[in-house]
Amino acid sequence: MSYTELTVWTRGIIMDKEGRDIVNSVSASARLEGKYAQAMENYVDNPDRTNAPTRKYCRVSDQVLENELTYENEHPNIVVLVEGTMVKGWDYMRGMPPGGTLIINTHYSPEYMLRFVPGVERLAQLVCVDAAHLAHHKWLYYRLGELGLDRLSTEGAAERSKLIAPDIAAPLIAAVVKSTGIVKMETILPMIANKNAFEMALSEMKIMQFNPVAV
Repeated sequence: MSYTELTVWTRGIIMDKEGRDIVNSVSASARLEGKYAQAMENYVDNPDRTNAPTRKYCRVSDQVLENELTYENEHPNIVVLVEGTMVKGWDYMRGMPPGGTLIINTHYSPEYMLRFVPGVERLAQLVCVDAAHLAHHKWLYYRLGELGLDRLSTEGAAERSKLIAPDIAAPLIAAVVKSTGIVKMETILPMIANKNAFEMALSEMKIMQFNPVAV
């Protein structure tokens, strides 16, 4: 049985859409390929708190999902950090089985970011992609605090855009698909609004490979 859990860590309100775009597009693509898939939020994290760490989930399987009513990924094979500073401060790697993939939105190299990763022995690969640069979103580096004024991604409000991945989610989705093969590139690409950033990420992402040891 092929079964994969994808957990996306993002920031409440200001980056909720980016997290949703990642899990929703992967889930939708998996279903188009005839797989069973599920995408959902985690309201235990209280996503209506500005800038607070929140999670989005996706599950993909070639058989019927048996844990659809479990509202948390207990053993994520793939973890995505939508904003680079989230690499510090808590164990976002918890529950990951050996052979996992960590993807970080950062302009730093995997060699530099590795020092901040907890439980690195679980990783098969660490992927770094400068999604903010590729999507021309320079505010992510120096205006994060100002995003606290943005309420357009909070629960019950209008989205900033109805498009799928018009911004930093596009390069992150490209990194997920290229590094893990969770879905096919040709299936997901037509959904992505920012195809330029998506395609640039395929050649500019940096991957560090490991030989994970069972824990």
